Amino acid sequence: MFQRVRTIFFILILMFTAPAGCSSGHHVEVSQDTEAEKKGSTAKAEKKIVIYICGQVKHPGVYEFSAGDRIAAAVKAAGGFTSKASWESVNQAEKMKDGQQIYVPSEEEAKEPSSQNAAEGAGTSAGKVNINTAGREELMTLSGIGESKAEDIIAYREEHGPFSKTEDIMKIQGIKEGIYNKIKDSITI
Repeated sequence: MFQRVRTIFFILILMFTAPAGCSSGHHVEVSQDTEAEKKGSTAKAEKKIVIYICGQVKHPGVYEFSAGDRIAAAVKAAGGFTSKASWESVNQAEKMKDGQQIYVPSEEEAKEPSSQNAAEGAGTSAGKVNINTAGREELMTLSGIGESKAEDIIAYREEHGPFSKTEDIMKIQGIKEGIYNKIKDSITI
């Protein structure tokens, strides 16, 4: 009889522990979710961008951000502006692009193009587009400059700094003498 009770007890233990075995099936499902999450996080990792911020920031350097982050995040990551920074010269609302260089000029540097424009602009009509400071929409008002070329102009000056003369715009791929001749009277630096 003791043997029989022991067998029944053993069967009962198996019956009550069987749901625990089912939860191991649930564990497999969690692992599958974890795999999906890993795949999702890999996709997110692919959406990372790297930028270089320099000039008048406290900690210039290379930083990693999520795609779609704004320049304000880069400024914050770099410790903020120095006291000499011309913060109004930087469009902090602009989205960053992978490989972008963000240069924060000093107040003195920011004044140089303005005083140069004033000297050049004497006796010329107002409304010229400054190719060193214009945003995408403003650049697109120029004949032959669409969204793609406007973005190329912005990317070029972010990587190489401001144009030193209006003819330098021909360094942009797709902008040659024909387009330059159409826009040369409408642009300034």
